[in-house]
Amino acid sequence: QLNKFNKHFASISSELYGEQYAVKYDIITNTKGQRLYKFSSFNANMSSGKKQGEISCFDLAYTLFADEESIPCLHFLLTDKKELMDDKQLVKIAEFVNRNNIQFVASILKDKLPDEINKEEYFAVKLSQSDKLFKIK
Repeated sequence: QLNKFNKHFASISSELYGEQYAVKYDIITNTKGQRLYKFSSFNANMSSGKKQGEISCFDLAYTLFADEESIPCLHFLLTDKKELMDDKQLVKIAEFVNRNNIQFVASILKDKLPDEINKEEYFAVKLSQSDKLFKIK
């Protein structure tokens, strides 16, 4: 199953970053003698923006993997810290989720959005100091 997932993970990361990401596992023994699976990524030493991109690639890959395996899955991703990502990747994610019928919700300051996706048609909710979500003062 991990190979099937990695096919999606590699494809999406290649499209967004030009690199093929993958997840691997090792079987380790803890101090109590229990055998455990330890999952890790092949991708080390990333900037925080690129790490956020890797997380998005992982989430998108899982959505496609779940569809392929008939695993019930929401096509809805709620994310944070995406303003750390490069503008090109944010635009590519917007294009990818539109093609794949996935809703990608990110809290980003408007001035951090690339022009290509800073359009009213992409905004479901806009909040500000004067227009708060639950109108709490």
